[in-house]
Amino acid sequence: MSINNTFSWNRFLLLCRQYQIHNGKFLMYAIVGYCGVVFIILSLGQLGNDAEAFGINVFLQLLLTFGAIFGVLYTGYSFSPFRAKESTISYLTMPASALEKFLFELVSRIGLALFLLPFFYWLTFNLQGLFFELVSEADFDPIWFSTFAEMDISPIDESFWLPVVIIFSSLLVFVLPFTGAAIFSKQPLIKTLFSVAIIMTSFGSVIYVVMEPLGLSNYTPNDSLFLLPNKEEAAVRFAALTLILINVVMLFTAYLKIKEKEV
Repeated sequence: MSINNTFSWNRFLLLCRQYQIHNGKFLMYAIVGYCGVVFIILSLGQLGNDAEAFGINVFLQLLLTFGAIFGVLYTGYSFSPFRAKESTISYLTMPASALEKFLFELVSRIGLALFLLPFFYWLTFNLQGLFFELVSEADFDPIWFSTFAEMDISPIDESFWLPVVIIFSSLLVFVLPFTGAAIFSKQPLIKTLFSVAIIMTSFGSVIYVVMEPLGLSNYTPNDSLFLLPNKEEAAVRFAALTLILINVVMLFTAYLKIKEKEV
């Protein structure tokens, strides 16, 4: 069986080891820089907030903000060997299958963005809050898992599909630049963002042009139609299924681009 159609844990772990050797210091500096930026912005924000400590609401808002910005920047430069012809050839001729290379990029980019960025943000948020408490009169309550348990999440508990929408819409923020990095060799993040903007604008324009003249906005579909949104729950379900499909298609496209480059 061809190596391009197989998966070996040994080869996969060798890819991880090689990445750690070549990029370990860069990752360490990037994490320190990320924590430094978060620490500084939190400090400036508290100084502009009458020196009051931030709570869980600000924590969640900034978590989404920092996670989206730094996550997109990090995943947007996945498949870094594809940026130059020489490194592309070296990468494609490595003794590893396309599936192993794809899964490694998926784990080392999207996986790290989903888990390490929130972790180091949480760590920096608490350390900065404790430091700010020492140098000011503000009272800071550290954010723990018990803090989230005390929040009112009844709207999410009442719906199966709403958490699915939240999870896969968050995942799509990272999957889009990840796939764009596999498609575009030069300036992948900029080209991906531009392409997404063009597609969304075109799609919105088509929907508007089609729905308004035909009066489709006044059409009420049958309740038995599973995929067509009729009520709020159906609309959330439709959005969830659409997001799942988009994520799967985008990831499969990235995998096919690796296979295509190997050919």
